[in-house]
Formats: sequence, structure tokens, C-alpha cells
Amino acid sequence: MRVKKMSALALIVAAAGLSLTACGSSDGSSASANTSASHTSASTAASSSTGGQSSTSTSTAGSSTSGSSSSGSSTGSSKGSGLTAQNQSATSGSLCKTDHLALSASATGVKNQIVVNLKNTGSGKCSMRGFPGVQLVGPDGLGDTGPDAARTDVSGSTVSIGPGEETRFLLHYIPSTSGSAKTYTRLSVTPPNEKVSEIVNLNDLAITIAAPSGNAPDVYVDPIGYHVGSGK
Repeated sequence: MRVKKMSALALIVAAAGLSLTACGSSDGSSASANTSASHTSASTAASSSTGGQSSTSTSTAGSSTSGSSSSGSSTGSSKGSGLTAQNQSATSGSLCKTDHLALSASATGVKNQIVVNLKNTGSGKCSMRGFPGVQLVGPDGLGDTGPDAARTDVSGSTVSIGPGEETRFLLHYIPSTSGSAKTYTRLSVTPPNEKVSEIVNLNDLAITIAAPSGNAPDVYVDPIGYHVGSGK
């Protein structure tokens, strides 16, 4: 009986020992798992944080790169515009100045119409666009002036003329049909975009129109750029 009781007691002790070992092992595994999970979470958080910083840094760098690219593009456009402007300037030349123009008047073959020629006497190409200013001048000089020519509704374009070349414009007038008339023998012409005028003698093309009365003028001017044959 003593032997049997000892065997049973030994079995109980062994079982208890196994139970404690199992519990210890379970606690250790749990602790190890918790520790591992903590390390994993921390690692993940650190990775996320680092990733966020990396993403932000990349985004910022991208923005910076994009900005530089945009700036470069803008600079390129600006330079392109400058080159275009220079090319246009080289093509059309500077604005024609009165001092570099020789003016003369001639008949057109059409009744009550005169063509005024503007010849480039300068050393380089020049351009002009629009309506010239025209005022009638009588035989008694600049103190004997008539009306300013009114503009027609004809549209004009930019005209470029090289040295020795010329361009023209037309002057139309309505002759007097009454006894109240005035004869003008010269024109005071101001090229487009200029303030200096030049006197043009009409010679036998004198214009006789009704004396100024405050009504609409009887003289009309077209814009620069009238073509005669193959001329400009």
C-alpha cells in the first residue's frame, strides 16, 4: 500500500510540475508575442513616419523641380517672344520719319483724286501704318490754310519700304459747284505716328473746293499703302 501511495503521489507531483511548466511556457510565449507585437507596431509606426517624411520630402522636391521647370519654361517663352520681336523689327524696320521721306503729288487718272508719294530717303528699311494727317494750304503760305482732310472708312495695313522705295496714299476732294470757292496749291502732310509735317506742292493739280463754312470737309484721305502697278 505504501508503494502504491507513493506512486500515486509521484504522479500527482509530476502532473503538477507539467502543469506549471505549461503555464510558464504559455506566459513566456504570450510575453514574447506581446514583445514581438510591440516591436512590430513600433517598427511599423517608425516605418510609416519615415515613409510620410520621405513622401513629403519627395513631394516638396517634386514641387521644387516642377517650379524650376515652370520657371525655365517661362524664361524660354520670354526669350522666344524677344526673338520674335527682334525678327519682326528686323523685317519691318523702324517707323518712318518725316526727315527721311521725300513727298510729292501726282495725278491718278481719276477725276478729283490725287496720289501723294512718300519715298524713303534713309539708309534703312522703315514702316508705317494708318492715316496721314493732311491739311490744305493756299498760295499765301502757311497762314493761308484750309480744312483738314477727313478719314475715309478704308482699312489699312503695315507698309514697309526699303531705301529708295516708296509708298502712297490717295486724296479725294469734291470740287466747288458754287461761286464761293477757295483754291489750294499745297498740302501739309504729316506721316502716320509723326508730329512733323512737310509741305507738298500741287503745281497744276491745285484743289478748288467750297470755302470753309464749318460743315463737313470736302477733302478725304485714305490710309497709307495705295499700290500703283508693282510698286509698294
